[in-house]
Formats: sequence, structure tokens, C-alpha cells
Amino acid sequence: MNSPKTFWQTSLALTFAINLALLGGSIARWNEIGVILQRSVWGLVLLAYLAVLASCLFLFYWIKQPAAEKTLTFLELSQLQAPFWRGLGLSLFTGILLLIPWLKFSFRVGEIVKKSTQDPALMTILFYWIVWWLLLLAAAALKVTFKTSWQAGFAAALLLLGIAYEIYVRLQAVTSYPFSLGWSETSRYFYASLFYSQALYGESLPLSTLHPTRYFLQSLAFLSPGLDLTAHRAWQVFLWLGLSAVTAGGLSRRLFFSKFGKIWTLGLGWLGAGWLFLFFLRVGIYYHLLPILLIPVLFVSARQPWRSLAAVIVASLWAGLSRVNWFPIPAMLAVAIYLLEQPFSTLAQAGPTLKVRRTKKFWPYLIQPLLWTAAGLLAALAAQSAYIPLSGNAQNATAFTSSFTSDLLWERLWPNETYALGILAGISIVSGPLLIVLWLTTRQHWQKLHPLRWAGLWAMLLILFAGSLVVSVKIGGGGDLHNMDAFAAFLSVVTLWFIGGKVTGESDSEAVKAPLPWPVAAVAALIPVIFLIPALSPRPQYNAQWNQQNVAQLKTLVESVAGPVLFINERHFVTFGNIDTPLVPEYENVALMEMAMSGNQQVLGQFYADLAAQRFAMIVAGKQNVGIKEEGPFAAENNIWNTRVSLYILCYYETKILLEPERSKIEVFVPRTAPGNCP
Repeated sequence: MNSPKTFWQTSLALTFAINLALLGGSIARWNEIGVILQRSVWGLVLLAYLAVLASCLFLFYWIKQPAAEKTLTFLELSQLQAPFWRGLGLSLFTGILLLIPWLKFSFRVGEIVKKSTQDPALMTILFYWIVWWLLLLAAAALKVTFKTSWQAGFAAALLLLGIAYEIYVRLQAVTSYPFSLGWSETSRYFYASLFYSQALYGESLPLSTLHPTRYFLQSLAFLSPGLDLTAHRAWQVFLWLGLSAVTAGGLSRRLFFSKFGKIWTLGLGWLGAGWLFLFFLRVGIYYHLLPILLIPVLFVSARQPWRSLAAVIVASLWAGLSRVNWFPIPAMLAVAIYLLEQPFSTLAQAGPTLKVRRTKKFWPYLIQPLLWTAAGLLAALAAQSAYIPLSGNAQNATAFTSSFTSDLLWERLWPNETYALGILAGISIVSGPLLIVLWLTTRQHWQKLHPLRWAGLWAMLLILFAGSLVVSVKIGGGGDLHNMDAFAAFLSVVTLWFIGGKVTGESDSEAVKAPLPWPVAAVAALIPVIFLIPALSPRPQYNAQWNQQNVAQLKTLVESVAGPVLFINERHFVTFGNIDTPLVPEYENVALMEMAMSGNQQVLGQFYADLAAQRFAMIVAGKQNVGIKEEGPFAAENNIWNTRVSLYILCYYETKILLEPERSKIEVFVPRTAPGNCP
């Protein structure tokens, strides 16, 4: 039962756990720097920690006593109902929203500051200690503002903070910095431009073999001629935020609203939509997967088999144009909705009472899901089969199956230098609340659904979990959770169907509703903020004059050479017309890396032959080297590139100049007069 006592006990338990974790970190740091607590101000901090821990334990048990009732009634803040207090609460929340990043930026939390008299580790611990109390204060502010329960105020405070910080973090990518912000960032705009290659490059070029639907969505920005790199970055951020919001809203609309209510009502619908928005973005569910999730959610229903079939086919066509591991997702989502809504028993009207007619035949019940599954898979396969020749890649069909020949790096399941948490721990934390709710529902309501329905739901969930783990450990992945997207999307749909009370039991007398214990809901609301606050950083400031000097130098070099110039990196300069040179469409950074990781000898062999023939008058690439790393982030990918790409570039080409803009190093190569150290 989610009573005020439950809220306060949960808050005290979280406060105890957070203070205990911070105390452990403080003690470790004090020992590391040799602090003598009896002779230091940190001794007072230790006493404060111990006082908080003791108080939490005492209050946790005291709240259960009858003597606590008056205090709990007072803490409901029912006396603060006047408009003045509501306005003050909203102002206080806004102040906390701004104060948290201000404190982090001002004290440079998480940074290594040279010649600082403050210990950065201890400052970080102090910052997060303050943040926790600010979060509790923000919950109180919204409780007063919306005249709601403590639970709703706490959830709303964390979700609104999370949404604001998520948007802020995403908007960091909208900048006029002229070079790529990351290894593959500007590559995405080149692949999007290929849908308009005739207009932009004067010739019809093959479309991308990777993520065509992603680049289609990004390509829509090219419908407005003249948009620069900054505008295309803004469009991509809009796709991330907009499609995540639309999908979260669509799922909440079906599950929690008969129709949208007032926006200021802190009901489960709005809170659920806000949490889903953050869940999608924290997992890293790419925006071109979201239509595959949204279409079944909106249109599949056990009572509308033909409409559902059409929805599965449409979503599967999109999946077939996206990624091979997404092919079964639309059908699996549709089957899940069918299992959730359609009882195994059939109903018959018998006089004034409704009687249940049970059947022992599995096949009549499974015909509809099997039809959807077959139609979905065939539609996905047909879409890919049609896309390969239509995209102009008939001669390079093996590029579409590169993921099947890439190495699997199983160590990335565990904490590692590429991803500190490791895939297993990371996805367990982010999806943990959903898994707990689904498990509790299964235990509590096992008898209300036929075992076939439970088996189908859990079997699909486990299949997607295992499959997503395999995709995550493929070389090139494992740096975050985005390859767990299929599992996360399916889990969110199934669990929220139970939470929304939309699951039909075998008796059809009432919906099967999931228990949602407040401690689980509180942790679910807290998790996005735990990930987002460390990600907050001041908006980057770039030296525009220095970067433009590098652009001008690159432009002069490229435009002065007679012959084709291969842009392996930074190809967007040609896409947006910043550098006037004919486009060499082959061997772009992302595609070349994919071919190197999968060992595609067809593409690599042609690349080596072109290098040996010195086909290119100049090559623009990132800084090349042939070193082999034994450790470090993405060490395996570095070694693949250096042995299968860099070694051959450096064999036949030599450095003309090394440019060093603020976020990267750009190396310009020209042909050698004689081959160098060739493999």
C-alpha cells in the first residue's frame, strides 16, 4: 500500500543508503590522502554522516508507531493551500532545477582541476550529498504546487528534473563547431544526403547499407535547401527528443488515458509518459526504432485482427529497411499484445450469466499470432530484398550481412574500459524496476492467465534479452546500452500493459493489474537523474577563429590539388559545400570501419587496390597510426582499423599536413613517391 508511511520509510531508506555509500567513498578518500579525522574539519563531516544514518534508522521504525500520526498529518502540508504557497513552491522547484547544474559547474565537480586547493573527490561526494537533499526539497515544492501526494510530488520532481537535464544534455550537440564532434558524428549527415545525391553531387549514388531508415529521417532536413551543419545537428536532436516523446505519449495514451486530461494533473498517465521518455533515451533506443514500437502499440488489438495484421506488416517493412536484428520486433510486440489481451479460454453467453468455455486446443488460439509472425518476417525480408538493388548496392550485397561475420567481445558484458558499468550491470540498473514489477505480477497473478500466455511473454523477453546481449558484444558495440533496445522496448510494453490494467484475465471479469510498490517506483524515478546529473557540463565554448583557420587551410589544400580527393573523415565539408571538390563516394569512415570489422574482402580488396594504384590525389582522414593497444576504450576496434586500414594508407601515402582543431586531429595524405612499409 502506497501510504504516507510508505513514502517516508522509502525516503529514509534511500537517504540511509545514499549517505552510507557517500560515507564509504569519503572514508576511502580520507585514507588515500592521509586525513587524521581527530585533527581535521572532516571529523565533523564524519559525525554528520553518522548522525544522519542514526536518525534514518530511528525514524524508519518510529514512523510505524501511533505517536507518529500527528507528525505525518502535519507533514502533509495541507495548510499550505493558498495561491501564494503554490507559487512559492513552483519558484522553489525552478530554483533547484537551476541550482544543481550551477553548483556542479561552479565547483567543477567531476573535473580534475590543476593547482586547486580543494580535493576533487571529496568535493564530488559533498556535491551529491547536497543534491539528494535538494531532490527531497524539490519533491516538497511540487507537492505544494500541485496539491498532490508526496509520492506524486517526488516522482514529478525527479521526472521533470530528468527531462530538463536530458534536453539540456542533448542540446549540447547543437553547435557551429565545423569539424566532427565525435568519431562518426558528421558521417551521419553525409549518408542522409545520399537521398538527394543528384541535386547535391550531380550524380546518383548508392544509398547507405547501414541504418537506411535513420538516414531517411535525417534526410528530411535536406528538403529545406541551404541548411548548414548546425541546423542538421538541431534536426537530429529534434528526432531524438521528438520521436521519443511521441512514442512515450502514444504508449501512455493507450494505457493510462481514455482521453488526455489536463496537463497539470499529476496522474499516472503524465508521469508514465515522462518516465518512458527518459527510459527510451537512457537506454539509447534509436529514433528509427521507435516507429517499429509505436505502430503496434497504437493499432494492434486482439479484437481487430485485420487492422493488427496491417500494422504488423507496415512496421515490419520499416524494420526490414532498418537493422536485421529488428526484423521480428513488430510481430513479437503484436503477439505480446495478443497474449496480454486475449484469454486462452473462450466465452459463451448462457442466460443472464457469463460462463467460460475452456478449450484444450492450442492451435486455434495460436493461429492469429502465427499469421502475424509469418507476415511480419516475410514483410521485413521482402523490404530488405527490395532495398538492396533499389539502393544501388546490388554489387555489394555482402555489406548487409556484415554483422554476422564480426567478432564478439564477451568481456564487454562486465565492467570494462569501454563501458564502465558493463552491459549486464547497465541494463539491469536501467530496466530493473520494470523487471521487478513484471516478476511480482507474474508471482501474484499466476493463476489469472493461462500458462501458455505467461510462457509466451517470458520466452520472447528472454529471447530478446539474449539476442540483444549478442548484438551488444559485437565489435563496434558495447560502449553503451543502445544495442539492448529490442529487449528494452519489449519489456516496457509488456510491463506497462500490466501497470495500466489493460491485461485481460482468463475469467474476463476484471483486468489483471500489476502491483506497483512505491519503493520500486521511487527508484525508477531516481535512476534517470542518477545518470543525467553526472552528464551535466557547461555548454562547450570553441575557438571559432582557430577552427576556421583549420577549415581554411584544409579548403586551400583540397581545392589546389588536381585529381580526386578521398574524404574518409569530415566528408560533410563536401556535403554542405564548404569545400569545392568532386565527391569520391566510396570508403567513408563508418562504412569502411564496418567492412574492416567484418573482414569484407570484397570491399577491403578494392580499397587496397585503389591505394596501391594511388587513385586518390589526396586523402583526408583522422590521425593514422599502426600501434596495437592491449587495453583502453575500444582497443579492439582501434587494432582492427590500424591493421586493416591505417597500415595500407601509410604504405602508399604520406602525411602532407596534420591539422589540430579542438575536438580531433585531421591528417591530410598525398601519394608517396615509393611505397613505404607495406604489409
